[in-house]
Amino acid sequence: MHWVSDDAAIGTPFACIETDARELLVSRDVPIIVCANDPPWSAFAVGLGGVDILAAVPSWNMDVEHLATVVDELSSTHPSERLAAATVVGLGGGTALDTAKYVAWKLGRPLVQVPTITSVDAGFTDAIGVRDQGRVRYIGKVVPELVVLDLPLIRSAPARLNRAGVGDILSCHTGLFDWRLATNHGHGHPWHTGLAALGAMLLDELEAAAEEIAAVSDEGVRFIADAYRRIGAACAWAGHSRFEEGSEHFWAYAFEHATGAHPVHGEIISFAVCALAHVQGNDPERAFDIVRRAKVRANPSDLAIDEDAFRLCLLGLREYARSEDLDIAVADLADITIAQVDASWAFVARLPRYASVEG
Repeated sequence: MHWVSDDAAIGTPFACIETDARELLVSRDVPIIVCANDPPWSAFAVGLGGVDILAAVPSWNMDVEHLATVVDELSSTHPSERLAAATVVGLGGGTALDTAKYVAWKLGRPLVQVPTITSVDAGFTDAIGVRDQGRVRYIGKVVPELVVLDLPLIRSAPARLNRAGVGDILSCHTGLFDWRLATNHGHGHPWHTGLAALGAMLLDELEAAAEEIAAVSDEGVRFIADAYRRIGAACAWAGHSRFEEGSEHFWAYAFEHATGAHPVHGEIISFAVCALAHVQGNDPERAFDIVRRAKVRANPSDLAIDEDAFRLCLLGLREYARSEDLDIAVADLADITIAQVDASWAFVARLPRYASVEG
């Protein structure tokens, strides 16, 4: 199978190459500030002999105060001329890639992103996602010089973390519904047929790629990365993410804020798409089938989502969304009933179970 993206359609995707990430970093004759998850950093660093690693920043905390402290420590610890010559490298999943964005943004340095899993689209978007008092915030933008797609490195990660990449593509299903509903009621960003067509096309392609994603094949990884590139470019071009972010993301934010839990992003979003599509009356079986065929770990029991928390966050979604000034979506324009919550829970409780970490 082969997927080709129409890069000229809406926005300009980030420069992305398939190559050996170690070889690329070894070839760059500049100091490097690495923002990394571990694993894989410890094992990856063994192959970086001769690389001028100015600093290795463990990436585990997206609290904005913590990130500010990281930048202050870098600035106070290293000579200004060394910092001025450095490239920031993000290596890992969402926390590493967003930490690298923040550091590059604050220091005004070039950024290279090396995603080692495909569970989240952070490496292909310019917005910097942080947490401020337990809430998700986007506080700045930075465009990477390059995104490195190292297929063997990505495929060496647990399979579930790559299958989870389905979430930020599948969210077009509920995001488009919410956007259309909002515009029909005169709220928010105007409907754009090109963005809507992109979202619909991504869903069709995702449906076709489900088995490749489940197998974590090269083609499956390439498809997710290419979809992320197109989504990131379109969001940057439009100045919003309405076509791929709606009530599914808002419910996940509400759940994380209420419980303090942080499940794998793509897994909780896949769960939430199925749940909110059911509430929307928006072909929930299609979303369910894609999640099932791609073998995404999204059953609430596997994600430690209990029924009481699900119910609380869904019934309170309107209040939460307004308190956070999120885009208008189904919870704002329709009264979600207890019967709908119960039916939605029964639906997502049928998602396949994966007892092992590998999925």
